Amino acid sequence: MSGLDRNTLMRRDYFALRGAKPGSATTARVTAAQTLLTQRQRSAQQLDLTPIAGLPVSEAATQIKSAIAEHPVVIVAGETGSGKTTQLPKFCLQSGLGIAGAIAHTQPRRIAARTVAQRIAQEVGAELGEAVGYSVRFADRSNPQSLLRVMTDGLLLTEIRKDRYLNAYDAVIVDEAHERSLNIDFLLGYLRRLLAQ
Repeated sequence: MSGLDRNTLMRRDYFALRGAKPGSATTARVTAAQTLLTQRQRSAQQLDLTPIAGLPVSEAATQIKSAIAEHPVVIVAGETGSGKTTQLPKFCLQSGLGIAGAIAHTQPRRIAARTVAQRIAQEVGAELGEAVGYSVRFADRSNPQSLLRVMTDGLLLTEIRKDRYLNAYDAVIVDEAHERSLNIDFLLGYLRRLLAQ
């Protein structure tokens, strides 16, 4: 369908509708995508994205946000407890990511995904499962309006079978990449291939 405006549609819908034939079903889908985008923009405006004071990552917030804006890949290394896990998603949201597509934030273990999602939801003042959600095997507390989706790296790999180009996501945060599990290695290799396209 020609004439689609990429700025008024959800990312995944834009790519799905590019080749669609004009008709009432396509028009309904465009309208639904525009409505969802508007709801997500409102949801993002209600979040408290203020970095937690005193964390080393928070002190480097300006540098990290400018790196996110300027580069497709940003590697952040820091000590355990420096705030990388909870503050980086906030920096992405402040940079305008997470609106047209969710932010995927991977964790190596299910319990970590749940705990991180609870902590971030608490910090931004959102109810878990709304703007901030999590998805692990056999449990999904997220919805189409979730701006941030914390998940296991294995679950993101599973999603690649349905969404080869990860069009549902604006950004992917691979946390605990230093653990070098098989899932993380596959995921990093796949993301590298996507960057080349």
